[in-house]
Amino acid sequence: MSCSTLEHFSHPNHSLILKDDVVIRADATCSVCYKSVVGTPTYTCSTDNIACQNFYLHKSCAELPEQIIRDKQDKHPLTLQPRSKHCNCDVCKSRVQISYACKDCDFDVCVACALFSSFDPEQRVIRHQGHEEHTLTLQRQAFFRCDACWEESNDYSYVCLACDFWIHKKCAASPPIIPAPTYHHHPLSLIFAIPDMHCYFTRYCPICKERVQFLCWSYYCQKCTLFVHLKCSTSTVSFVDETEGNDIADNEPDLVQFPLPDEEALLDLIITQCSKFLVKTHREGQNSSDEPNIIEKHWGHRNHPLQLHQFTVGVDDDDKRVLICDACIQPISIRRPSYYACIECGFFLHSFCANKLPANLPVGASPLHPRHSLFLRQQYKFYSFAKCGICQYSTNGFYYLCKTCDIRFDIRCVFLPTRIRHKSHKHHSLVQTQPSRRSCDASGFKFGDILKYSCQTCSRFQISLVSAFYPSRMKHRYDDHSLILRHPPFFYEGVFYCQICEEQVNNQWWLYHCDECNQSFHFDCVRWYESVKVGRRIKHSFGNQEHTLALVLKKTQRRNSPPYLCGICGAGHTFQYFLECEGCGYLACIFCIRRVYGTTE
Repeated sequence: MSCSTLEHFSHPNHSLILKDDVVIRADATCSVCYKSVVGTPTYTCSTDNIACQNFYLHKSCAELPEQIIRDKQDKHPLTLQPRSKHCNCDVCKSRVQISYACKDCDFDVCVACALFSSFDPEQRVIRHQGHEEHTLTLQRQAFFRCDACWEESNDYSYVCLACDFWIHKKCAASPPIIPAPTYHHHPLSLIFAIPDMHCYFTRYCPICKERVQFLCWSYYCQKCTLFVHLKCSTSTVSFVDETEGNDIADNEPDLVQFPLPDEEALLDLIITQCSKFLVKTHREGQNSSDEPNIIEKHWGHRNHPLQLHQFTVGVDDDDKRVLICDACIQPISIRRPSYYACIECGFFLHSFCANKLPANLPVGASPLHPRHSLFLRQQYKFYSFAKCGICQYSTNGFYYLCKTCDIRFDIRCVFLPTRIRHKSHKHHSLVQTQPSRRSCDASGFKFGDILKYSCQTCSRFQISLVSAFYPSRMKHRYDDHSLILRHPPFFYEGVFYCQICEEQVNNQWWLYHCDECNQSFHFDCVRWYESVKVGRRIKHSFGNQEHTLALVLKKTQRRNSPPYLCGICGAGHTFQYFLECEGCGYLACIFCIRRVYGTTE
């Protein structure tokens, strides 16, 4: 550790000591320039006085010149001096306690504005914080790529003659602070590279949705980890709710509200939407009271009869907590307690799914595929999946088939409304539209072939149908705490780490957070919304033994984790369905099982 002492007017009562390799609070800022001191040589108070514990002074700020002359037209030099608590910079309007000031003129300018941005635009040679090594010289118009904003243009520039550093004249004049941007809640500070701690993910500008290069200049909100391009920083677009009381719920109360309140609400939505169809087609009464104690031969499970049960929650009922319906692949719970079961096969159906799901949907019944009739179907083998033509995810549950188009539709998708409202975009409704090349504003994933809900009023918000399925609240897998779905911006300085995979969480997208534990989670680590029921079993012989294999989903926890290997073909997978022996851990990938045992009866 290097140590030296200093007497400085900013801290007159005690001497200061220089520390350049000690741990300093992540939110510590310099008392002169108000920028972070983390990772830079910094002076702190040499005493243990409690009142001085939050005093920090950059070594570079301690070495600032006592006087400066901003340009030749200035009548008086500016002197670095302490100011009153109510003093503001006359350039950027930020609050200052130490400034370059002229008492005769009652003029104050903060350190950043005085030295780095507020200069005569016609000044031939300048110094700039964005290139501290050398001076920059004004050049005539020429075609170049700016090292600040990375834009190419034919413009005036400031150039470093020593190292070929070029920046636009207008970029050199960028203010150090945007005190009140229309598109964000907090002031934004000019930075000259994305901090290392935030380089784990590609960063995107919220205005243009384009990438912010790690080494280009940008405006930064430390509280929210927000980065804005220089060219976008003057935007007048507003992401803040513009009109109080103008919620679409007031004008369109019948629209379904997303995200759904909890995990069980998806089944409620399926039943509600399906019931609307039954009313329209006058089918409501045909099975309204039919709930027989035994179904001898249900079309989805012909091998054994299904017995009616009532779901109850007791002290030792851990197994019942994870009962999954083989039709809709949603949990069976106390909210809708009637269900049918074949205990021998581990086959379960909600009473609604067993008795009320229409065997066919006529033309126009499904809002997302209204042109043709749809027919309720099921794959013959539980390890044989059908791919949904709406969300593009696989299911081994019941689905609807369009024979004309040869397209399959997951039950959770077939009844989805074409228009919804969403908490993240409260003033406009969202309409179901075709996929695009853009990314989902919830997950950051490319849409691919997945349909989306998008705002057609302002064109600033769109989410994939899959993201719409994530509920507002979920239960923590290890305790009874609730995990809340959070939408950016997050008022948190630093980085997030998922408590499940221990990888960094990209805080540009949605995440789940436990307020009681102050823990964060990837939304897809908490629950991956493929409609596949795991746990069903088959007998499989390998070696001289017969093993019972259960359907499981294997996902590597970290980016550099080794893949899971199939015991039959030897192929490795980072995210795949396997059949696993619970005794010895033997894995057989889903593709080999289908090849060995077939997919039809």
